Amino acid sequence: MPELPEVETIVSDLKQNLIGHKIIKVDLLWPGIVKELNASDFNKIVMGKKIVGVVRRAKNINIQLSDGINLLMHMKMTGHLIYTTDDWKVDANGRWIAGVHKDSPLNDPLNQSIRALFHLDKGKIIAFSDIRKFAYIKVLDNKSLKTFFDSYGPEPLSDSFTEEYLHKIFSTKNTAIKKVIMDQKNIAGIGNIYADEILFKAKIHPLTPAKNLNSNNIKDFRNATIQILKEAIKMRGTSTSDFRDLEGKKGQFGNVLNVYRRTGLPCTVDGTPIKRIVVGGRGTHFCPKCQVIQ
Repeated sequence: MPELPEVETIVSDLKQNLIGHKIIKVDLLWPGIVKELNASDFNKIVMGKKIVGVVRRAKNINIQLSDGINLLMHMKMTGHLIYTTDDWKVDANGRWIAGVHKDSPLNDPLNQSIRALFHLDKGKIIAFSDIRKFAYIKVLDNKSLKTFFDSYGPEPLSDSFTEEYLHKIFSTKNTAIKKVIMDQKNIAGIGNIYADEILFKAKIHPLTPAKNLNSNNIKDFRNATIQILKEAIKMRGTSTSDFRDLEGKKGQFGNVLNVYRRTGLPCTVDGTPIKRIVVGGRGTHFCPKCQVIQ
């Protein structure tokens, strides 16, 4: 699932490319990607609207249109956006027709599940690819969008992500720390990949009850969170699975993972084999020597 660094990568690229474009046509190859509206009504709402901004909140992408309309997009497990030229065509199954583009990264099989096409002016398109059909688009006004965004916890790269806030949240919870930090009401944007990597960096066992963390643990956790997320954004995300960027290319953070999906491989610190357990229904990776339950 695209997490904060992957979504931030897409949003950063969208800001550079989308703002100022006008939507001139929409093809919903799978109408179910739009929630709470039928295809006809969706088209009427967005047709002719100008793209005036793009923001990220947690794992959500919000494309701001003229007249106070918002296209809220959630990538879920396998979704991502692609920005390219309108000479790329899609067949009835949502697969790109390669034509003269045989060497393009868009021919990657993981870019071959197009569910929606937004045709823009100036000969450009935005395509929404999603293999598993869990991703969605919603149309929200500004008031509804604010209410939705307010349901999330603080952004971990914002000024509100303080040690004081973390102490307040953690001190009341007897739940495994990994479950607590993946709860979007507590911290926005952290998912399975980065929870494992952050806890390893902070030397915290994923099953440690959150309330058992002391002030030094909390400081280490905050610092690890900021460092890992910034590095992952710089490397344009993790593509150990389905994530691709706006050009259909892989992110590079998967090349420097310490524990995630490294079951049985040696710890990068002390050589101990990485162990895998299940926490909150999610596969969880850690070093049993570096990370001890408190």
